[in-house]
Amino acid sequence: MTGGGHADPYEGLGAVRRRAATVALLGCAFLAMLDGTVVGTALPRIVERIGGDDSWYVWLVTAYLLSSSVSVPVYGRFSDLYGRRLLLLGGLGVFLAGSLACGLAGSMPVLIVARAVQGLGGGALLTLGMALVRDLHPPERGGGLVRMQTAMGAMLVLGMVGGPLLGGVLADHADWRWAFWMNLPLGAAAAAVLWLLLPERRPERARGGRLDVAGLLLLSAGLSLVLVAFSLRGNAPDGGAGWADPAVAGSLVAGVALLGALLPVERRAAVPVLPLRLFRRPTYGSLLLAGFFFQLAALPVGVLLPLYFQHVRGQTATVSGLSLLPFLIGSVVGNRLTAAAALRTGRTKPALVTGACLLLGGTAGFLWLDPATGAVPLTCRLLVAGLGSGPAMGGLMIATQNCVPRSDMGAATAGAMLAKQIGGAFGLAVVQTVLGARGPDAAGIGTAVGGVGTVAGALALAAVAVPRGVRVPSRAERATGPEPAAVSRTAN
Repeated sequence: MTGGGHADPYEGLGAVRRRAATVALLGCAFLAMLDGTVVGTALPRIVERIGGDDSWYVWLVTAYLLSSSVSVPVYGRFSDLYGRRLLLLGGLGVFLAGSLACGLAGSMPVLIVARAVQGLGGGALLTLGMALVRDLHPPERGGGLVRMQTAMGAMLVLGMVGGPLLGGVLADHADWRWAFWMNLPLGAAAAAVLWLLLPERRPERARGGRLDVAGLLLLSAGLSLVLVAFSLRGNAPDGGAGWADPAVAGSLVAGVALLGALLPVERRAAVPVLPLRLFRRPTYGSLLLAGFFFQLAALPVGVLLPLYFQHVRGQTATVSGLSLLPFLIGSVVGNRLTAAAALRTGRTKPALVTGACLLLGGTAGFLWLDPATGAVPLTCRLLVAGLGSGPAMGGLMIATQNCVPRSDMGAATAGAMLAKQIGGAFGLAVVQTVLGARGPDAAGIGTAVGGVGTVAGALALAAVAVPRGVRVPSRAERATGPEPAAVSRTAN
């Protein structure tokens, strides 16, 4: 039941409508992930065609990262207050408008602004898409959630690994503008399905109070400055901006200061954009830290191994992408096993601990990477690292969404996504620092992947091992049909 005693419109949704809406939601999430990675390999061709120099590379990537990251907590919180469907459709419309503008851009400044517009919409696609999938497939539905987590994990990994490959293919064999125009038919189809088949579900209880404008401005400015600092450091060429560079250090210090000033503002706000009560739950804070460190450990595998395959081993971009298949397969399998184990036993902690151990072990193996490393050892390391990263997709999200009340699920989902995005941005900055010191050869890449993965994997293990686990409806509990809120508690 929803607020006001009205029946939940999702409970009586037919199987065909539920399945079609889910596919559209997964498509939205995939578009958001893909668009964050697809331009990477197309950047040289884009700059070549419309003008500019290497300094523009940073801002084409950073513009999307900034606007999407800043908008994530806003979409998540507003969806808890006003509902998710219309917010998602609005965000999808902004994303498609930005995609069209990117494809039509005739100069670099226009393209950067269009990328920022894309990001403003993209923040809704992944966050609200995942929250709505959880609404349509709550844990008490059992097998449906397992399938959805598997599909979601596969799409996220495909976006991370396949985006650069697709961008290169489009840049080499078609107009680079298709990297943006391809979003239009896919996004329009998803919007039509969601508009026609997905009903609106109102929040469980109405909330009054003034809009938290001060909190919104402080959060946006603080996150922007922190991400600018990470982006400047992560995209710096050899000899470029270091951590002590005034632009990097100044942005980082100012961003942290603004985020610190946000805390007292949010404590006083009637309807805070960032509900601090969520952080009174130790498990929620631990899960955010775990997501940050999981992403920090796994990201160098997908980013730096293609550099090793292409520049050290001399492989083509296509062969390099295929060489990452063990990581992709391991991530999908690990995600599915995690969701299935959590729903069968009602416990998330064992799968998350196992995943952190596998990720730590798999990435540590790259410390011994050299130009002659055989295919079998490489495949084994990638597979183990992928199996370890899988729980961070489905397991962490299941745990996060079940450790908070349903009325705060949008904000909790947004917090989990934001923690991973910040972890990814910080990870790029850290591996760039390592490569700058060691060089982009086999030893340098191995040190960056293995060193960062080992440290971050150990911290992820601590984050999921120390606190109590999260209870989700087990198979026996689903048979008796408990309310989701009744099982959103912690357990060892």
